[in-house]
Order: sequence, then C-alpha cells, then structure tokens
Amino acid sequence: MIKLYLKYFKDLIRAGFNTDGDNKFSKIIIKKIKKGNYLDVGCYHPFKESQTVYLYKKGWRGVNLDISKDTIKLFDIFRKEDKNLHLGLSIKNGKQYAYFEKNISTLSSLDKNHLGNVGRSIKLKKSINVIKLKTLRKKYNLSRIDFIKLDCENLDEQIINKSGLNDLNCIFLSIELLPQTQYGWKNFKLPKKNVNKFCRNYFIKSKIYKKLKRKFTLIDNNKFSFLLRRKFA
Repeated sequence: MIKLYLKYFKDLIRAGFNTDGDNKFSKIIIKKIKKGNYLDVGCYHPFKESQTVYLYKKGWRGVNLDISKDTIKLFDIFRKEDKNLHLGLSIKNGKQYAYFEKNISTLSSLDKNHLGNVGRSIKLKKSINVIKLKTLRKKYNLSRIDFIKLDCENLDEQIINKSGLNDLNCIFLSIELLPQTQYGWKNFKLPKKNVNKFCRNYFIKSKIYKKLKRKFTLIDNNKFSFLLRRKFA
C-alpha cells in the first residue's frame, strides 16, 4: 500500500500537480452533460492520462475496469466514489491471460502480441477474470451510460466488432485505434506533420467506423483516440 501512495505522489509531482488528466474529450463532453456517469475500461491511473478524472472532479461518477490489480487499488484509494473492478473486457466471459511489462502500465494487454509489437517485453503473465461488455452492463446494472471510454490495448476493434450496438449504447464513446492495425506493424512510421488529420482519415475508412457510424458521429480525435457522439443526442 505504501508503494502505491509513493507512486501516486511521484506521478503527481511529475505532472506538476495537475490532476486534470487527459481532459480534451472531457471538456467537450461536459459542455453537453454537466453531471453524468461513465464506464472507463483500461482506466490505468486515477489521474495520469485519464479521460474521466476531470469529469470525476466535476461530480460525475462511474465504473472503472483494469487488468492491473495495483491500478484498481489506486482507484480504490483516490477515486473512492467510483466502482472499481479488477476485470478485463473481452469477447468472452471467464478467465484469460493478461500480459504485463510491469504492474501498472498503459501497454499491458490481453493480447499476447501487443507488447512485442510496440517494442516492449512481457515481464508478467497472469490469469485474470474477463467479461463481455453485454454481461458487464447487465451484471452491474449499467443500463444508462453517458460516456464509455475503451482502451483495451489493441483489442478495441475486436471487442466492438463482437458487440452489438445496444451493448455500446451511450451518448459519448471514446475508443483507441492504432494505425498499425490498419497498415501493419512492420516498418510503420507516423507522418511528421498533421498527425491528427492522418489518424482521422484512416479511422473514417476503418471497418470499425463503418459499424459505429450507424449510431455515432465522429466529433474529434487526439491522435489515436477518437471521440464519437450518439446521433440525435
């Protein structure tokens, strides 16, 4: 527990005591919905790179999932009013191996190839409980969600393709889609200029957006992260 407190305060110092996280999308969302609820899948850290901490500070509450037990312990300490679950979101219910470069990392994944693809190595392999999105919503009574954030480290596309649009029902949806999944991992390089525009272009041509655009409209992106809004919301 002491190690988790030390990590938190080290991260706080590195962030210059700014605990608003990655708030680009949150500031867009809060203009539409002053107080709501969220589902943050792949929550990683209570404030560092978090898309929901700004909303939490503004009175929103929600459910956070992560494959890292230490991540969830941090949320239990510093985001006590949320429901924090040590679970992986998957295309099945049951058990699955999770692959870690360290106990708390943005790159840990249920995809055994992901760390290798991004030039990192697997340091830990653990069997964890996993759950489908449909089951998660039913089990935890998540019939209404204002904001769903999915960051499943190279599995977002697979999860969305295996989920019904009703399972994804929300007003705002944030997902990650890496360009390497569209162009291949070998020798891929991002352009030096207009990265956001480049990412937006491959996203709107992707199979995942072809499915999602029946219900959602793309409204913004931050490189590989994309914010969509439900049509007529």
